[in-house]
Amino acid sequence: MTDSSPRPAERIPTGVPGLDTVLSGGFRKGRTYMLMGLPGAGKTILANQVCFHHAHQGGRVLYVTLLAESHTELVSNLNSLSFFDASRLPESISYLSAFTELEQEGLDGLSTLLRKEIRSQDISLLVLDGLVAAEELAPSPQALKKFIHGLQVVTSLVGCTTLVLTTGGGRGLRAEHTMVDGLLILKQRTVGARTLRELLVRKFRGSAHLLGRHSFEITSQGLTVFPRLETIAEVDAPSQNVGDARCGFGVAALDTMLAGGLPMGSTTILLGPPGSGKTLLGLNFLAEGARRGDRSHYFAFYDAPRRMLNQAASVGLELEPLIAQGHLEVSFQAPTEILLDKLGAQMLEAIRTQGAQRIFLDGYEALSRASVRQSRVVRFLAALVNECRVRGVTLLFTVETASAFGPEVKFPMRGISMVAENILFLRSVELNSELRRFISILKERNSGYDGTLRELLINSQGLSVGASFSDAQMLLTGLARSPPGAPSPKSSRGRRGA
Repeated sequence: MTDSSPRPAERIPTGVPGLDTVLSGGFRKGRTYMLMGLPGAGKTILANQVCFHHAHQGGRVLYVTLLAESHTELVSNLNSLSFFDASRLPESISYLSAFTELEQEGLDGLSTLLRKEIRSQDISLLVLDGLVAAEELAPSPQALKKFIHGLQVVTSLVGCTTLVLTTGGGRGLRAEHTMVDGLLILKQRTVGARTLRELLVRKFRGSAHLLGRHSFEITSQGLTVFPRLETIAEVDAPSQNVGDARCGFGVAALDTMLAGGLPMGSTTILLGPPGSGKTLLGLNFLAEGARRGDRSHYFAFYDAPRRMLNQAASVGLELEPLIAQGHLEVSFQAPTEILLDKLGAQMLEAIRTQGAQRIFLDGYEALSRASVRQSRVVRFLAALVNECRVRGVTLLFTVETASAFGPEVKFPMRGISMVAENILFLRSVELNSELRRFISILKERNSGYDGTLRELLINSQGLSVGASFSDAQMLLTGLARSPPGAPSPKSSRGRRGA
């Protein structure tokens, strides 16, 4: 018997970080694809990046321009990009201007030139840059469609993958744009003062691909695409069985309140106003894991690593030895113009490649600023939480409350049950003319816990949790008061709790 099952199509990897993930492995061999975008969207850089990667893999490339831009100028612009390799010219990559042939002999002359060059040079990747010029000189829409169809037939027969670059003429999608096997749209848009770049695969015939908009950036390395976290995070795989394992904070009284620590593989919100101790508590969690041999990763947005290390050391938390041993890693990104999916890619790298077992994300507000669509932040977090559950990673992230004092506490997000099993609440209260911190457990799913409100103490020896506030009432309202007739309590500030 013969195997009649369909064989997987041969792929042409793009070499563009993230793009092969979006395209499920790259372009299909012998197919024709169109890259569409307005000037400045990144089409030429993307196409050349694919060309140099293909040449590095042993392929032969022909880059044909239909625009008036000289090849000297084009190559000069590419020279500043790290993927550019002059040694590949002209043996592996040839640049050819067909502007004159198109102007003098029309589409038929251009077709003849392309067929001749593809066969004589044994080309395996063809780039046709500037279809808009052919559109303008075509005698009719039917003639342009005939040209594209003829190009597809020739390149398919010889197994040559083709990329056609066009601006689209600013008139939206037309028939000739949908004739090709795939259509990739590059967009550049302004949101407030920010400029964002996004890639959308509108069509990819004969292959699965990731839907929706995917962010990308252009640097000296070329293009890097960041697939949306929701499309690549593990969501259907069974969660790793971690049994009854617990992840402690290394703070004796708090771990006792949590019946030994947080359940491994769970997600916890540290909720509280600025100055309530959220960051220090999260760092204690990572440090305890690192001391036990767990790979721990800190994603910081507000304090650069050196400043953070100094601040931690000032309260007795020495992190540098743990970093030197490789058990603790720190990723810092200033909260200015973060790309949400770039951050997501870094997190998946920490989980999948580096094997992080504890992650502290400080904090939710930076994610909110990174997302141009606020409704997306919870979905992003839900995808990250599911990835952590599947792999048994314990995740903490901080969330700031809108007010430091007052009788009302509002959660700054909807669907909080989607993104956290546990909530620890930290707050400062004024009691007997003294500002004191406390910590409480609002929620710990599927586990017993101590629900008392305990004083949170921070001094030069570190962080500790003291006894419950037997000398006060109404702490959660932020308007604490002593019970009637109770003596004025002595401050417990600076004493270590049990």
